[in-house]
Amino acid sequence: MSNPPDKITLTGTSESLNDGFTKVNTIIDSLISGDGTAARLLRASRLTVEDAAQASKIKCTLASIFNGDAISAEDNLAKSGDTGSFNLDSTGSKVHIESGGITGNATHVLMAAIVDNGAGDIFYCKPSIVTNGITLEFQLNDSTAYDLTTAVDTGTIIIDIIYLTITS
Repeated sequence: MSNPPDKITLTGTSESLNDGFTKVNTIIDSLISGDGTAARLLRASRLTVEDAAQASKIKCTLASIFNGDAISAEDNLAKSGDTGSFNLDSTGSKVHIESGGITGNATHVLMAAIVDNGAGDIFYCKPSIVTNGITLEFQLNDSTAYDLTTAVDTGTIIIDIIYLTITS
């Protein structure tokens, strides 16, 4: 029996190694360490919420930061409204990125960070997964709903989102 090699170069094809050992290159797409579920993808996107063309409405845009999803600007999203890829609840405080605007089904939101607060108010963002999409709930420090339709009158709000999806 020969000595094992010091180094093995993986070429992407099946190849013989030493005495009966075979390396078979199997692709494990998007296996996230510690998770163990194949086909999950780590993604990061940036949501921009700004004043819309019409009063009391918002404009939402999603841009990819890393392997993320991108949705062109959808203008004039009203409370209880739906623009196709985004919807807004009746209080104006929950923006939902619909599953149709996301590649695969969202399974986890790992982080949602407010990176630009042009409105100047102190508020926070609580992310969740709802029907394979991502919901961001905005609240003031006293836990009351933060109405984005009035908040963006004074400036743009930008949120970075890190999330997992699974391909179906």
